[in-house]
Amino acid sequence: MEGTDRKRAMLLGALLLVSPWLLVQGWILVGAPTPNHTSMPDCPDGTMNCASVSLAGTVRMDAGLTTMIEANVSEVWEAWLDWSDENGLREVHDEVEEGGEHFSHRVAITPFWRFPDDVVVHFVPVGDDTRLSIYSASRLGQGDLGVNPDRLSDLHAALIAVQESN
Repeated sequence: MEGTDRKRAMLLGALLLVSPWLLVQGWILVGAPTPNHTSMPDCPDGTMNCASVSLAGTVRMDAGLTTMIEANVSEVWEAWLDWSDENGLREVHDEVEEGGEHFSHRVAITPFWRFPDDVVVHFVPVGDDTRLSIYSASRLGQGDLGVNPDRLSDLHAALIAVQESN
């Protein structure tokens, strides 16, 4: 009987330890459904959990980042796919239009707490070059601790590297 009580106490203790994590996972499941991004979203005014770089401007990013890459859209797309795979992003929606425009919506999941962040890219061929728009936003919370701007800076550098390798 004593062994059964000990096992029960250990099981209860383990459940108490993981209960905050389980509660957060339930909150995420209910409170953060995957949005259906099929066009470039905009960061809301005054946001602290979203970042973007596009022809229309930048949000929480260095205003000097280029939106034009001197590389073919297919090469830029391949760099995006490689970066996305290296960073463990999950595919939600990829689209390549007849005119050569490439659009992708993927999800980055933070370690441990597993918060979902949406990452959206849009590449438009302009002659032999590519115009890019990139976006990253946390679905939950008021802030992102700088994760989204850091993510986009890393992505932007990976895409610019395509231009430098040509």
